[in-house]
Amino acid sequence: MGVLKKKEERTETVTIRIPSSVKAEIDQLRDRAEATGFDLNATMSESLTRLIRQVREELDGIAAAPNSRGNRTRAPRVNGLTRAAGELSQGSSGGGNSE
Repeated sequence: MGVLKKKEERTETVTIRIPSSVKAEIDQLRDRAEATGFDLNATMSESLTRLIRQVREELDGIAAAPNSRGNRTRAPRVNGLTRAAGELSQGSSGGGNSE
């Protein structure tokens, strides 16, 4: 086992809009986690990192997949996100991958 540790990557703040009820629950969970010796921010950061990798891989797969005419396809729905005016926006059906 080595004694050297990797240098931690510098972190930055990201601002996203979420429903007020979700924000309130995050605040409550953060308090509970801290009271029991856990770091909710680190947990959420790791989860978001995994999500970003998964989204990138899925989008890379969609961009690279040719359709039956040899053109690249653009899926109308990806994991609950629906294309709207060339962008992905939250779909009304609530989830799943209904390509």
